[in-house]
Amino acid sequence: MADPRRAVAVLVALRATGIGVSVDDFGTGNASIEYLAQLPATEIKIDRLFITDILEDPRAQAIVRSTIDLARNLELTVVAEGIETEAALSHLIELGCDTGQGYLISRPQPADALTAILKPASPRYRRSRASTRRWPN
Repeated sequence: MADPRRAVAVLVALRATGIGVSVDDFGTGNASIEYLAQLPATEIKIDRLFITDILEDPRAQAIVRSTIDLARNLELTVVAEGIETEAALSHLIELGCDTGQGYLISRPQPADALTAILKPASPRYRRSRASTRRWPN
């Protein structure tokens, strides 16, 4: 984003080919509402800073709820970063968050281990939390 005009032009060209654009760490640093107005985004990722304290901090709850509502109004997918507890996951699902990532779902994996987990025929896949989780589409 050192050259915003060029960055927007490149992202618009990518979107034209069907590639999605994600605004990472939304709510912190430069990843703000300004980016949503400029970029051809398809997804926003709510920074873990807000997810970590979502159950204890009413301000974090309000920010996450408002961000999800904003994303819905802009027809964007919402990803919550840093989900570490079942309670946080349940709360995010209730708020209408589309998907998430974090240690509760999976720790970082080497490519070969991830491939084995994601194969539909894999017994590990069938038993995984992700395969039985009811998550909004």
